[in-house]
Amino acid sequence: MKSRYQIKKPKNCIFRNTLVVTVFLANGFFLVSPGLAQTTPTAAGSTIDNQATATYEDPNNPNVPINSTSNTVTVTIAEVAGISVVAGTPEDSNGGSVQTGDIIYFPFTITNVGNDPTKFQIPTQSGITGPGTQSTIQYSTDGGTTWTNVPNGGFTTPSIPVNGTIQVRVPVTVNSSVTSGQTIKVTLGETNPADTATNSPRTGSVNDARDIYTVDNADGTPEEVTGTPANGVVEGSASASITINPKNYSLATIFKTRGTYDNKNTFGDITDDTINYNLSLQVRSTDNTGQNITPSALAGSDVPGLAGKNILVSDAIPPGTQLAVAPTAPSGWTVVYSTTAVSTSANAATWTTTAPTLSTVTRVGFIKPTTDGNPATYLAAADAQLTSFSIQLKVKNGETPPLTIANIAQVFGKTPETDAPVLDESGDQNPSNFNGISGNMTPPSNTDTNGDGVPDQLPPTVPDGYINNQTDLETTGTDTAGNNTGDSNNTTANSGGEANVFTLDAVLLLNGPNGSPGAVGPSNNNDDFTNKSSDVPANTTPGSTFDPDPVTFTNTIRNTGNQPANISLLPTLPANPNDLLNDTVVTISANNGTTSAAYKYNNGVFTFISGSGKVGGNSVSATNPVRIDGVTSNGTANYTVTIDLPTDTPLSTDPGIEHGFPVPITAFIDTDGDGLAVDERATNITINRVYTGFLQLIKQSRVLKGTGPAVQGTDGTLSTTPKKPAPGNIIEYVIQYKNISEQQPASGSNNVILNASQVVITEDGTVTPNNWAKDNDGNAAIDTSHISGSAQDSGGTITFFSGNPATTSATNTTSGTTVTTDVTKYVDTVNSNVPPGTTGTFTFQRKVN
Repeated sequence: MKSRYQIKKPKNCIFRNTLVVTVFLANGFFLVSPGLAQTTPTAAGSTIDNQATATYEDPNNPNVPINSTSNTVTVTIAEVAGISVVAGTPEDSNGGSVQTGDIIYFPFTITNVGNDPTKFQIPTQSGITGPGTQSTIQYSTDGGTTWTNVPNGGFTTPSIPVNGTIQVRVPVTVNSSVTSGQTIKVTLGETNPADTATNSPRTGSVNDARDIYTVDNADGTPEEVTGTPANGVVEGSASASITINPKNYSLATIFKTRGTYDNKNTFGDITDDTINYNLSLQVRSTDNTGQNITPSALAGSDVPGLAGKNILVSDAIPPGTQLAVAPTAPSGWTVVYSTTAVSTSANAATWTTTAPTLSTVTRVGFIKPTTDGNPATYLAAADAQLTSFSIQLKVKNGETPPLTIANIAQVFGKTPETDAPVLDESGDQNPSNFNGISGNMTPPSNTDTNGDGVPDQLPPTVPDGYINNQTDLETTGTDTAGNNTGDSNNTTANSGGEANVFTLDAVLLLNGPNGSPGAVGPSNNNDDFTNKSSDVPANTTPGSTFDPDPVTFTNTIRNTGNQPANISLLPTLPANPNDLLNDTVVTISANNGTTSAAYKYNNGVFTFISGSGKVGGNSVSATNPVRIDGVTSNGTANYTVTIDLPTDTPLSTDPGIEHGFPVPITAFIDTDGDGLAVDERATNITINRVYTGFLQLIKQSRVLKGTGPAVQGTDGTLSTTPKKPAPGNIIEYVIQYKNISEQQPASGSNNVILNASQVVITEDGTVTPNNWAKDNDGNAAIDTSHISGSAQDSGGTITFFSGNPATTSATNTTSGTTVTTDVTKYVDTVNSNVPPGTTGTFTFQRKVN
């Protein structure tokens, strides 16, 4: 296909372009920007590849570099047709509030976002939902000054230049049957999927009465490139809506996390243990439900036993525990108590501001008084604003281990504009017990009687927030990570909140990371962990597999009993058996290496494969595991665990994996001599987790307009998918680096985590597979040039190089069209450690020459 930019006669071309602009203006179409590249363009079909590499270290294992390689992103220079349909804000013709009989104009702007002039076909019909009736669709070629009816059969516009626009509006009359809260939605164009604003393929989705689509100019038309667009005929669609009255609703979210746990160092006794819980309340000011809600402040409602209207935050005291101390309320709030049976829901229980005997309290809460009609008393809607509370529980006398504590916080109030009741439960991020994902939520069951997507009543049975057995917990669901991110194991468990779960057990022995046998993990001292990384060979690309070197861990046990103990050791099934790879070999060694046992993992089972040394006078075997004898009371001992992952191990950093490979080790006192831990009371688990790399590099790109034509399709969206920029467009590359390893739990202690240190990211456009700093089409200019000042990383220092090889110093302002005058390599040195769960970005831009 011939490029429109191959100009052979400059003088004639100048006249020709002037003539074209004159024709466009005469026809009333706006030429926003021709976007013509003034240098010899990179040939259509050229591919530009980009891949980043990095090295980093684990501070626990310094001076041993670990390699990381990103995915490769590719862009291809192409000639394409393009259409964009963008909805504007609906306008009432009389300028007042929307009433029966009003005409509402739904405006749309149609833009040529391709890199070639095109015509558009305008339809006679739109799609309407809600109480409205369409009149004749109209178009404007003078920016909305005058409007012309679209004739029967539709209207084909004259040729519209790149970035040229035409205005279309759909007049809709509000029907007499309209009711408050209803929404009228108008969709111009019809695509599959619906509301695809830009460049939806028309093939297979043809509706002549509803479609807006491109019509290619005939060959020989001024500025027209010979041939048909590479992407054929494309169409667009967009929707606009207007609500007769706003759907006001209070989007309240209550969060709950476990704070400090104190076992008082009385091993074997849990009755003096205390646990702190932190609560926080947010009222959203932006709607994330997708229900077109106008977020409101939160007002109070009737609370039995209390005067006036009150917002109520409630927490039922879990079984086996009691309130340890009277809480302190934040400013503007008051602590309240209830002794009503927990079978009565919190909003129906009787409350008092007078503290009763703490052991009799069934629920503790906090209230904020509000006055109807006085917004100053409401809890304001503000996404960044959190009101924080804390409570402390203790274990009741007579309780024996293990004791599982599962609880959930609740908030009650109402929407001030409508008096609609509001309820939310902790454990997830969704407001007001809405179900689903952000932007696509539904109200709780049986709360939306008119079907407008907004609750108008509480559920027929309000949850009591009290979890007293395993069945109740399974129905409720568990906030798996304990950080209000929901139940990752059973996402459909509950239509409201998810419980914060913590198990207390008597500790007869401790087993943990090196030097920290008492470490506490996310839930308790049975999921503490040590994280390490294996080697990763250079240039191991995402999706690859390899054979990592074995990784060795040192763990420490402590006998917390009052007598010397013989402590045995076994590998144990991970919480999620699929997290560990089949054919992993685990070797446990103790007693200065004189005893060891090797096990192979397959399909949820560890099978003994070999051993050395003797235990109790007998050889180490499947029924006679490694044992450390004579550990004195409060004494400690070390042992090692070597994990050898199989030959086809994937990268931990691969999207869809993003975890290490865990091997829990159970230490136990084998009182019955059967070599098994499952039937013993004195056990403790620690987890050794191997990561095959933990600094993830994800390379994304997007196309910016620059001096070229408008960006086509979804090319302006940052993603890993291939793009098709035109000459003059700018390619923005974003390298996201993320430490995907396990974080130190908020309520845990002494776990060994993986910080990424000495991180250096390299982008070399002259080294394969990169070719973005090369002249691939032989036109005497490299295909892309550095955009001055575009290279950025707030957490790193970037150095620049020119040449091929790229060894000559350059700067962030260096920009040319040859390897000697342009930046051909970037080196980003991250200034500090990258902790687990932390993300950074390195960004730079290149213009297509």
